[in-house]
Amino acid sequence: MSSTTDAAVPLPGDRSMRATVVLPDSEAPAGGWPGVLVVHEVFGVTPEITAVATMFADRGWVAVVPDLVSAGSRMACLLRTAKEMVARRPGPVIDDLVAVQRWLAARDDVAADRTTAIGFCMGGQFALLLGTLAPDGLAAVSANYGQPPADDVDLTRCPPVIASYGERDRSLPGAGPALQARLTAAGVANEVHTYPGAAHSFLTGDHRLLGFVPLPGTRYTASAAEQAWPRIFAFLEEHTAPHG
Repeated sequence: MSSTTDAAVPLPGDRSMRATVVLPDSEAPAGGWPGVLVVHEVFGVTPEITAVATMFADRGWVAVVPDLVSAGSRMACLLRTAKEMVARRPGPVIDDLVAVQRWLAARDDVAADRTTAIGFCMGGQFALLLGTLAPDGLAAVSANYGQPPADDVDLTRCPPVIASYGERDRSLPGAGPALQARLTAAGVANEVHTYPGAAHSFLTGDHRLLGFVPLPGTRYTASAAEQAWPRIFAFLEEHTAPHG
């Protein structure tokens, strides 16, 4: 079984961000485990997102889940996060994620050159934007039903990307093929899959407003998830395999 701890990740400007760290239940190998930065949806750090971190830890990864609205006043964090979502360009939120990724890579139990990022919805968009900055040690990105970066964002420095979209996701029509075309044109190794019958949030389950009102257009889709997860793990593990 994995173990979970809380952390305060230092950020620029003498700030910090709350994070959940999930560790494998074994001794770290020589050179350290691979690391994964799990970027949450607009709904925050939900049980579904921490479950993703646990899945990685059970496979021998150190997983960190930063709380993006904890690096200052909640309202200010929400506003800057929304602004960056709309802009679809790297900004202060992505700068903070770079700091978290560097903090993860600097851990004694993590291989510094074998970190990745995975995100969902808003987090999928932010994981892609993080990749465009190519921070040292970021070996691959998994973006799941995230808006592609704005057209003027340079993708050429991005590490390999695996992206997953739902055929029935009305909020992102055609996003998968469009992202694939841009990544390929930029020379970025990629796998982009659009899953038949899947809507938004097909990997992380149904979402409910105020805890009980179903959010239209979001639904866990077992048939798609059962195809997507093995592909995601295989892709990330391929690109974080130990050297030599």
